[in-house]
Amino acid sequence: MSKKAAIPIKKKAVAKKAIAKKAVPQKKQLTIMVSSTVYGAQSDLRQISSILRGYGYKVVMSMEGTVYVPIGISNEDACKQAVVDCDLFLGIIFPRYGSGITHKEFAQALAIDKPRWFISHQYVTFARDVLKQYMFRGKRRNRKFKFRKTDVMDKVDVIHMYNDAIQNHIASSMRKSHWAQPFFNTSDIFPFLDEQFSNMEKRIQELEEFKKKKK
Repeated sequence: MSKKAAIPIKKKAVAKKAIAKKAVPQKKQLTIMVSSTVYGAQSDLRQISSILRGYGYKVVMSMEGTVYVPIGISNEDACKQAVVDCDLFLGIIFPRYGSGITHKEFAQALAIDKPRWFISHQYVTFARDVLKQYMFRGKRRNRKFKFRKTDVMDKVDVIHMYNDAIQNHIASSMRKSHWAQPFFNTSDIFPFLDEQFSNMEKRIQELEEFKKKKK
């Protein structure tokens, strides 16, 4: 066989390999949004993000600059759109309220019934138990209740954010996707993350079933 005849045969073989490679389906990757205040929690958030990426997720987190910002919209709207676009939502309630955008992200996740989980610092749950006798009159919020900023918690709105997350305003039998895992140290979070997110294939199957039920 001449050299001229051998060259096109080799190219054809390479082309077949390329086609076969393209035909292999890519493994589906879920996007998880981590919503929280940032101040004082940078180290915790870096560890959480690293763990979730290790499980194979695409992580959307404002601290890391991975929230997509469409042209011509506000930061708040960009964050709320990120909630819509993600597959799963992980809300973390630290004892800092910040600008309030995190609370609005929580509200968006609840409004569209995004598959969601929450983690809450024990300072928040402790303060809620102590202060609820002053924050409410029966089942109604006491609008006159005031809270001074402390080294532990900056605003009482943190407790309102927690109450919204667990759907405190409706009967317990009617609540869904309202789990709020308590933690004190960062290491307390790791078993929860492992149990909930290490098996992405299982979450993919659940998500498909969840979407079918919503249609």
